[in-house]
Amino acid sequence: MFCPQCGRESQPGATYCKNCGAALGAGATRAPVADPSPPAVVTAPVAATPTVAAAPMVASAPTVASASAVASALAVVRYGGFWRRFMAFWVDAILIGLAGALVQVSLGAGLFESDFSPQLVLSNFISLVIGWLYSALLESGPRQATLGQMIIGIQVTDLEHRRISFARATGRHFAQILSVVILCIGYLMIAFTEKKQGLHDMLAGCLVVRAAE
Repeated sequence: MFCPQCGRESQPGATYCKNCGAALGAGATRAPVADPSPPAVVTAPVAATPTVAAAPMVASAPTVASASAVASALAVVRYGGFWRRFMAFWVDAILIGLAGALVQVSLGAGLFESDFSPQLVLSNFISLVIGWLYSALLESGPRQATLGQMIIGIQVTDLEHRRISFARATGRHFAQILSVVILCIGYLMIAFTEKKQGLHDMLAGCLVVRAAE
């Protein structure tokens, strides 16, 4: 404790100050006792870590189309024009005419016979059947073209550029009768329509396009 008179430190429990002899009583103060607890450590404020925004997800690359799909998409459709079809028509007409002449001669009817004999009527009917089967079978076949069309380089497809059926080829063949009876205007339409279609092509839902080279 400390002396209230001189302020000197005295032994604990002493009644008199050794320095000045003053009585140590209630005025004496005890020596300050050190706080045994360690001093509080003041921590510096920690700056808040900024939240890093997640990087936007990158959209996956589009699936690459197959080479065949790209090639078909880039392919330019070239329609068979009027003059190409005109030449193919005459090549086929000559071939069918020759086949009809052979049938007519084989049945005993003259080539230039004018009366309607049974042989001539039968040969004409067979010629019509030959013309129908020739056109329908070949246009619906793997080559999608008659011999005349093959020579000129054109083929018949549907509106989706696919191979046509025998029934559709048959309808297209007989629809040509209508193109003829209206003064062949059905054929002349080929020169003026956007997709080079004749009346019979429109009725049958067909296109005539250039064959792939």
